[in-house]
Amino acid sequence: MPSAQSPKQTVLIVEDDAMLRGILAASLLNEGFAVLTAENGEEGLAIASTLDEQLGLVVTDVLLPGMDGLELASRLASLKRSPPLLFISGISAHRNLPGPVLVKPFGPSAFLEKIGRMLPSIQHH
Repeated sequence: MPSAQSPKQTVLIVEDDAMLRGILAASLLNEGFAVLTAENGEEGLAIASTLDEQLGLVVTDVLLPGMDGLELASRLASLKRSPPLLFISGISAHRNLPGPVLVKPFGPSAFLEKIGRMLPSIQHH
């Protein structure tokens, strides 16, 4: 049985808004996840491709400068083990996203609840 100190899973957050990225990262770190962050799709893809096997989840904004969340998703799909994706967006009308979407604004509890449904290993205190 894993010890309480070992991280649950590694989550990559790809979000161009530094404040939101920090809030999401902090809420996951508080729940015991290992967290990596990227501010755009290119950076997210570079991180994901080096961590192929260890990435439990990628949280990405749909609208990003340069490579957007949809292109990032299709590039991630070509990895050896494609991680599950959670999209976040300020627009609720997105269609055909290859994964669940959480519409901004949302609070840390809604975010953690969604992550908890996607990664059953999360445990609320």
